[in-house]
Amino acid sequence: MAKKYMTTYDPSKKCARARIDDVNVSYKKLAAVCDNVRGMQIEDAMAFLKDVIAMKRPVRFRRWNKKMGHRRELGGKKGRYPINAAKVILQLLKNAKANADAMGLLNPFIVHIAANKKHNYPRISPKGRPMMADYETAFAEVILEDRS
Repeated sequence: MAKKYMTTYDPSKKCARARIDDVNVSYKKLAAVCDNVRGMQIEDAMAFLKDVIAMKRPVRFRRWNKKMGHRRELGGKKGRYPINAAKVILQLLKNAKANADAMGLLNPFIVHIAANKKHNYPRISPKGRPMMADYETAFAEVILEDRS
């Protein structure tokens, strides 16, 4: 069964797609990383994510940023280093780049990239006060097109 993507795309254009499901990473951090690489060339996005993993460049958080520290590198904007989310998106972009190479795209850039919740598994602590701590999984998807 084919997975549905969050956006519609023109099937007459050559585009490479990739999707990763049931990832144990916060969907909020995945969405923030996706916002920062959207519209980039694939090589620039991969270099940015490698710098995030090495903690050289922060990711700007536009949403979900209460009580978050400001970053001098971002000009005083709020940001953080979501290493696990950056690793997942880097793996997704590597997969999409391999698909683009197989299709013959010469200069791929990111047209669509998004992340959201996938599943929510409720969990209750067995001792003491019953406290809920849900286990949430996420998914991410990317579509590349040729910029010519």
